[in-house]
Amino acid sequence: MHLTLRTDYAFRVLIHLARHGHTQNRMTVRHIAERHNISHNHLVKVVNDLCHHGLLVGTRGRNGGVSLARSPKDINVGHVIRLMETEGEVMTGCAPLQGRPCILADACRLRHLTRQATDAFMAILDGMSVHDLLS
Repeated sequence: MHLTLRTDYAFRVLIHLARHGHTQNRMTVRHIAERHNISHNHLVKVVNDLCHHGLLVGTRGRNGGVSLARSPKDINVGHVIRLMETEGEVMTGCAPLQGRPCILADACRLRHLTRQATDAFMAILDGMSVHDLLS
């Protein structure tokens, strides 16, 4: 399974905040972007999504920043991936190509197998929290 940079950035923010005092201390998005050498503008979009979904609390103003909305033990890895990955299915086999269905759709099990593999992958991640990602 291929995860996007958007998901990578989301986990960087969550892990960074979990490692550095998750609910008491706010950190600016700029600080996190600089520490991880990533685009501030891209990170702002990811942080806004994490705030919108209730994983982060954002505070504006001079003493503003972001903090975790809950304990790292209560943030599920699989849930975060599902929120961040907006592309949907991993494989588009048997999907119409230029308006025509795949001629192998009746005989090919590849799409079914990749769905099973993805479900198994997500089942493992559903059993993990952000706390489990900390070393």
